[in-house]
Amino acid sequence: MKRTIFLFSVLCVFLSGGTIGAHEWFGTIGDIKDFRPGDTVPVYSYSTHHLIAGEGIPRPGGFYVLQNNNLTDVKITTTANETLNLLSQSFTLPTGAPSTVLLNSSARFSNTTTSGNKSGTKATIKALGLTIINTFLSEDWCKIYINPSSQDTSFSRPLGLPLEIVPVTNPADIAIGSPAVFKVLLHGQPLCDANIFSTYKSYNSKDAEAWAVKDIKTNAQGLVTINIPNVQGAKDVWIIKTLYSGEVKDNPAYDAESYNSWVSFTVRK
Repeated sequence: MKRTIFLFSVLCVFLSGGTIGAHEWFGTIGDIKDFRPGDTVPVYSYSTHHLIAGEGIPRPGGFYVLQNNNLTDVKITTTANETLNLLSQSFTLPTGAPSTVLLNSSARFSNTTTSGNKSGTKATIKALGLTIINTFLSEDWCKIYINPSSQDTSFSRPLGLPLEIVPVTNPADIAIGSPAVFKVLLHGQPLCDANIFSTYKSYNSKDAEAWAVKDIKTNAQGLVTINIPNVQGAKDVWIIKTLYSGEVKDNPAYDAESYNSWVSFTVRK
């Protein structure tokens, strides 16, 4: 079944853990290569921002492959790797076109009530007879770019995610020793002063955060430039993360929102 990218509802990787913000996750591609039609594509889902060790294994879910502006249902093979603390997933690529693997943790609601914190929608909590002080929505998204092409233009098309990182520089053209530009959108509008973090798989740091690039922010147009270092190991799988948290006015469903958004791509030049 195929659907246009603006009409989908995706239920993907769920996280273990209870409190909001207790765990993070992202997905990366397993191999740095061009995949041909019929090839098996490995995808690894980690439950923390550190690429070397995880904090727990996400529970299995589904995900979709975006090709030619359509979401294509694919059969997913899922294996939990207890040693590496990751979820290993794979699928057969339908065509060799530039593709985006799209993963999502479904929206989660947390309520501060006069009887403590409770999970669930406002309607669910009110049905329990509890008084709600405020309701908090959180949701996470990850996009993984595979088979990038210098002739492709679909990479720069926003998918309409609540918080989204959109490449301005074609992932196919990102090279070590060169700048790569990305744009951050919040509900479709440029997000200024968004914190940006980035690293690559072989980056080695004793810092628990393990970010090769951090402490940079988007400008007034929501743009940020990441300088890909010209160092050994930088030709690798990269991830970029941003996050947002803020109050919401005049929304009957929730009073505040929080999002994590990731993109993953390979630097091969």
